[in-house]
This record gives sequence, C-alpha cells and structure tokens, in this order.
Amino acid sequence: MALIHEEDLKKQIKDGQMNNCYLFFGDEEYLKQFYIKKICSKFVVPGSETFSLRKFDGKDNTFDDIFEAAQSMPFMSDYCVVIAHDFPLDSLNAEQKEQITDFLDNQPDTSITIFWMDSIDLSPKNPKQKWAIDIFSKKAAAVDFQKYTRSGLCKTVIGYAAKQGCQMSSATANYLIDISGDSLNVLFNETQKAASFAGQGNEITKSHIDEIAVRSLEAKVYDLSKFILNGNPRNALELLHTLMQNKAEPIDVFAVILMSFVDIYRAKTALSGGENANYPAKFFDYKNKEFRLTNGAKFAAKLSDAQLRDCFDCFSESDRLLKSTAQSGEMVLERLIVKLSLILAR
Repeated sequence: MALIHEEDLKKQIKDGQMNNCYLFFGDEEYLKQFYIKKICSKFVVPGSETFSLRKFDGKDNTFDDIFEAAQSMPFMSDYCVVIAHDFPLDSLNAEQKEQITDFLDNQPDTSITIFWMDSIDLSPKNPKQKWAIDIFSKKAAAVDFQKYTRSGLCKTVIGYAAKQGCQMSSATANYLIDISGDSLNVLFNETQKAASFAGQGNEITKSHIDEIAVRSLEAKVYDLSKFILNGNPRNALELLHTLMQNKAEPIDVFAVILMSFVDIYRAKTALSGGENANYPAKFFDYKNKEFRLTNGAKFAAKLSDAQLRDCFDCFSESDRLLKSTAQSGEMVLERLIVKLSLILAR
C-alpha cells in the first residue's frame, strides 16, 4: 500500500502479486495504457472478457457501477479486472470521498480495480486532488507515470527502433525528441514511420527523420523564433502564415516565441553570473528540454540587456492585444515579428 513507481508495478505484474486497487495518474499517457493492457492480458483469460473485464467511463457511469462490478466473481480468470476511466477524483464531494474510502477499506480479493486518470490531471500540489493520491497511496496503490528523462527517452526510442529491425544512434534519437516532443505515443509512431522509410536492417538517420517526422507545434514555432533571431523576418512571417493556415492558436504561438526569449534571458543571466547556460534548469522546468538553454546561450552574447528589455516590452504589448482586443491574432503576431526583428537589427 503505497505510492509506487513503474518498476514496482512491472515487478508486481511479473510476480502475480497484485494490489486489488490502483490509481494510475501522471503525465505519460502511453505508459498508463500500456500497463492496463498488460494487466488485462496477464489476468483475464481470453474468451472470458464478457464476465471478467469490465470498463466504465466517468462521463456515463457512477462510482456505484464500479463498486458493484468489483464485487463480481471472475469467470475462468483469477481476477475480475475493472477499469474506471476518468472518474472525477479531482473534484469529489464529502459523500463521494466517503464512498471511495469505504470501498478501499473493503476491497474484494477477487478483483483488480484500476482508476485510470486520462484527461483528468491529478497533482499532489493541489489540496483537493492530493486527497485522492493520498488515500489511494495509503489504502491501495497509486502509480505516478511521469515522462521519462531525456536519457530514458533516448534509450527507449533506440530500443523501439531495434524492434522495428533498424539501428538508431543516440544523436538521431535526441534529434527526433527535439522536433517531435517527449510523448512516447508520438515518438513510437514517428520511429515506426522512419523505420519503414529507412528499410529493415538499415540505420535510421537524421535525413530520414527530416523526411517523414511530424514536427511538434513547439518545434515549428522555435524554428520561427530562430528565423527572427537570425535576422530573417521574411521566413518567420511565411512560417507564421503556414501555422495559421494549419489552425494553430495565436496565443500558443505567442507563448513559444516568448519562451525562446526567456530562454535567452535565463542563459544570459546564468553566464553573467559565472554559471553554465544550463544552470537555470535547476530552478525551472526544462525536463527533456535542456537544449533550449543551450540554444539560448548562442544568442545571449549577441543581444544587449537594452535589446532584451525592448523585446520584452513588445511581448507585453502583444500579450495585452491578444487577450483584450478584437484584433486578428495573426496580425498581432506579424507586428510582433517585425518589431522584434527591428530591435535585433540595431
């Protein structure tokens, strides 16, 4: 009965020593789905799914439906597995808390119930949500599926490429992560596409990634930011137009451009204080994105404090216009790109 990690859960499944109730939460969606499938395949005998595998959704079902299903006797299987998808553990009233507590105090030995938080986020920093994490940790098992570290992602992607019959270097794996993000679902999909393109038995290279990989919105906007920082406003405006045609939200594009300048400011401040450019990662969330500070350091020396102040004044004005006026978001961003380019050209 505890807050456990992926390795603990993996061992429990392998040994067949399961808790009777789990809370699956955290940022990495692929891992939650992967272990639900693994538990079902391990403990539900094929052909007995109608009786031994029950699935419920918080939009259509109640807690009573889950509790009743958990009391069901398994047929042909050792356990009845109950999947409770997106039940509102983030906003329980007093009566529901009492229901949950009573259920956890009297868990049937013949069932494994999994409360799967998919689109609902649970955070131990939020008092209302922390209650759910604490009660499951105390009376059942709570598994926090966090995104892998950069090294863990790199190792996993290389291993997945090998399963597709291809080799991939660490440099190529890191490049794929940079442009596609740190979601395992996305990375596996892009690796599979790259492997098909490269051909079985061949090495997946950076050129293969460039040919087929879908760049995340963040990666695309960072490309836009690089155009601005490298004194190429025309390409920046053309890329902005493409993003808008693809229905990108102006406020999301604005946020990424702003963060690229924040990265420069943080890297510049760290370097001026005698630290390395990645020093701010100790205080801010740069998990799997340390390269942003490294990139920021490349521009830090080129920009004066006065230029950065003027840039942030432009961001402040654009933020106000995006949030409080009826002006076209694309037009606001176009003006921002031009103003930033003029400041950087001084």
